[in-house]
Amino acid sequence: MTAAGSAFERYRTRNSEEWLMRIGSEDAPAILFVPPLFEEMNRTRALLASIMRRLAGCGFGCWLPDLVGTGESLAPLSAASLEDWRHDVKAASIHITEKSGYSPVVASLRGGSLLDASASAIGWWRMSPADGFSLARDMKRARLAGVEWAGYEPSEALKADLEAAKPMAVAPLRTVQLQSNAGQADARLPGPALWRRSEPGNSEELAEATAADLSSWARSCAG
Repeated sequence: MTAAGSAFERYRTRNSEEWLMRIGSEDAPAILFVPPLFEEMNRTRALLASIMRRLAGCGFGCWLPDLVGTGESLAPLSAASLEDWRHDVKAASIHITEKSGYSPVVASLRGGSLLDASASAIGWWRMSPADGFSLARDMKRARLAGVEWAGYEPSEALKADLEAAKPMAVAPLRTVQLQSNAGQADARLPGPALWRRSEPGNSEELAEATAADLSSWARSCAG
């Protein structure tokens, strides 16, 4: 564990080992974060780290995996499938349970909600869940700037599977939206839609509100 309170370890996927970032104690009640996909992941990583640090201060161990073909993965994105990513989430949840002694609560943002149902978990929490069709549409719009899929190179199979994907039913589930967003929600949180911005960013207001809501939900699921 570094002075900043973060650590990195490996978890086993189908065909490789990938990285997990942990903030908080290894043996604390666990929260597995499933990040947004593609460019939205880059735009929200600082937010995720801020949320994780706050939750670690509340006594949780927070874990964020690299999926195959993303982050520090050595595998090419072109070799990854949607089912691979779902398997990664399941593998990460099992790894976390073995390490911590706790089945995690799963917290997914945006496109992460297309993957989170595969996790072995005691509860699910989703922020602004998105269907695959809307995510694929946004990536295609990058063509207008002359960069197809914002410079990413997913396989044609992954593109097709993403367009057809929808968040799966899970229980117990809590869904939150931003105050500026429409859509079904159990709560609405203040702050900007960082995944819509052109550059990565952060929001202390959104991080604080998210950590408070997620902490309460995680304790409810554990109880």
